[in-house]
Formats: sequence, C-alpha cells, structure tokens
Amino acid sequence: MKQPQILSGMLIGAVSGVVGAYVKSFVEPPLQTLAESIFPPTPAEKKMIGADISGRPDHMPPAEMVQAAADAAGTNLSRPQKMAAQQAIHYTLGAGLGAVYGALAEISPAVTRGAGAPAGAVMYGLTHATAVPATGFQAWPWQLPPSAVLWEAGSHLAYGLSVELTRRSLIALLQR
Repeated sequence: MKQPQILSGMLIGAVSGVVGAYVKSFVEPPLQTLAESIFPPTPAEKKMIGADISGRPDHMPPAEMVQAAADAAGTNLSRPQKMAAQQAIHYTLGAGLGAVYGALAEISPAVTRGAGAPAGAVMYGLTHATAVPATGFQAWPWQLPPSAVLWEAGSHLAYGLSVELTRRSLIALLQR
C-alpha cells in the first residue's frame, strides 16, 4: 500500500487550486449567459450581491467583504483596488482549498472519485451556499435568482474538475 505523501499532496493541490481558480473565473461569464438564457433574472435580481459577475464584478461577495473592512477602517477603496483584492482572495482561497483537497486525496483517494466534480460541489456548499450567506455578504441560494445559483454552482464544478485533472497531470509529470 502506498504511503500518503501529505506535504507533496498539499503542494500539488495548491498549484492545482490556482489553476482551478483561473478556470472557475474563465467559465463564469459564459455560464452566466447560459444560465440567464434558461432562467432570466429580473433587473432587481441582477443587482443582488453575487448575482452578476459579468455586469457587476465589483459586487461579488469578496469585493463586498473587502469594502466592508475598508469602511470599518475608514479607508476609501477605488474600484480597481476592490477588484485586485477580490482577485487576491479568489486565488488564495483557490490555492488553499486545493491544498486541502490534495492532502485529502493522499489520505483517502476516494476523494478523487468523479474527477473532482463532487469536491467542487462540496466547495460550493461550504462557501456560497452556507458560509458566505451566514456572514450576510450574499443572500441564501433560495433567495438568489436561479440563474445565479446555477452559474455559481457550475463554476465550482469546473473548479473541482480542473483541480483534480491538474493534480493528476502534475503527479504524472513528477513521476517521470
């Protein structure tokens, strides 16, 4: 039986998580377009935090969190500063979740079943479906327009798939 290599699993997972975060951000606008063609949101729904990545990217939960922290500190943030902070959060969280996934994959390879898509669904469940709404920075999924839930959940599935496929590729490269 193969001995788990937890540290290398974490490092490979972190790199894979950055790739997954990139893919997630890349697929969100077309997923939003597709989801809105199926479930058209109202103009009021499009103004909800986290409901419009294409038209209001500076009103996604990480940007709102950064703005709230700046407001509490009495600091004014420009839109570019908010967007840069949001990107830093997005990629840091992607790397961190990837590292956890990589460690878990070493400990229990069953985690990788479904090529990472189930892990992406779990990550959606732990973030946008529970933790983020619990903080008050986004509405609960049943309060958001269905299109927003669909594209956000879909982008997390793409994240999970990307993390696992990248992880597998890096392991194969390193074993040469």
